Amino acid sequence: MKKKILFLIVFSLCFGGELSLMFWNVENLFDIYDDPGTRDGDFMPGGSKRYTYRAYRLKSEHLADVINRVSPDILGMVEVENENVLKDLAARLRHADDWEILIHPGPDIRGIDPALMYRKDRAAFVACSYYPVFISERGYHSRPIMRVDLAVNRGRDTLSVFINHWPSRRGGKPLSDPYRNYAADILLQAVRETVRDHPGYAIVMTGDFNDDAHDTCLQRLSKHPEIDYRVKRLPGNVRGTYYYDGEWIHFDHFLTSNIDMNRLFVKEAYVFAPGWIREAKTNGPFRFYHGVEILGGYSDHFPICLKLGFTRKNVE
Repeated sequence: MKKKILFLIVFSLCFGGELSLMFWNVENLFDIYDDPGTRDGDFMPGGSKRYTYRAYRLKSEHLADVINRVSPDILGMVEVENENVLKDLAARLRHADDWEILIHPGPDIRGIDPALMYRKDRAAFVACSYYPVFISERGYHSRPIMRVDLAVNRGRDTLSVFINHWPSRRGGKPLSDPYRNYAADILLQAVRETVRDHPGYAIVMTGDFNDDAHDTCLQRLSKHPEIDYRVKRLPGNVRGTYYYDGEWIHFDHFLTSNIDMNRLFVKEAYVFAPGWIREAKTNGPFRFYHGVEILGGYSDHFPICLKLGFTRKNVE
C-alpha cells in the first residue's frame, strides 16, 4: 500500500496537468450590420441569405453548444467577422468572464479573419503578430497567418499558436495549388523565425489549410525535419473534417514543432463530430448555411482538438 501511495505522489509530481486546444472554421460568423469596407451584404436582413438577428443568435448559440461540450482552454477560429461577434459568443460560453479575445481586421474582401480566444485563468498573453499572404498573381490579399504567443503551465512554458486559413480551391485545385504552396512557405519562414528567436517556445500550427495531408502544401510542412504532423483520431463513420459533393477531405490540421522535447507533450489529437452536429444522410458536418438558405446547423467543418500534457523536470 505504501509503494502504491509513493507511486501516485511521484506520478503527480511528474505530470503537471493538461491544456486543451480547439480549432474550428465556424462558417461565416457574421453580425447583421453593414461594414462598408467589406462585402458583407449577404449577411444582413435585406441580403440574399435574409440573415436576421434571430438567425445570428441561433448561429452563436449553436457554436457555443459545441465549444462548451469540448471545453477548450485555447480556441482558434477562422471566418470570423469582428470582435463583437466573439464577445457575443464568449458570453454564451462556460467561464464567460475568463475569455480573452484576439482579432484584428485584415484585408480579406469579405471581411473574415482568423481569431483566437483563450481562458486567462489557463494562459497569459505574451505577443500577437500577423504574416501577410498576398497573392500577386490574383492581385489580392488572402487571410493573414496569425501567431499568438501564450504563457502556459503557470508561466513555465511559452506556446506559439499559428492560425491559418489558406487560399481556397476556387478555380480548381491545379490552378490554386501554387497559392497554398506560397502560404506554406510563409508559415515555414515564420516558424523558422520563431525557433531562431525563441528556441524554448513550443509551436502548434493549426487551421483550415484547404488541402489534405497528402497534398503538396501540407507535405511542404510535414516533411520538414523539425515539424511533426499530428494524425487525428476519427469517430465512427467520419472520414474527414469537411464533406462536399460526396467526398471527404481533411482540410483542418494540427502540426507541431519543438514539442515532446521540453515539458510539453502531445496526448491526443481528434476530430470532434458527435451525431448531433452531423448531417443525417452523409455523416458530414451539419452546416448552418447552404447557398442562400439557412439550414440552422453548426458549421460546414467539424472542429478539431489537441490535448497537450505538461511534465515537470528535476523531480526527485
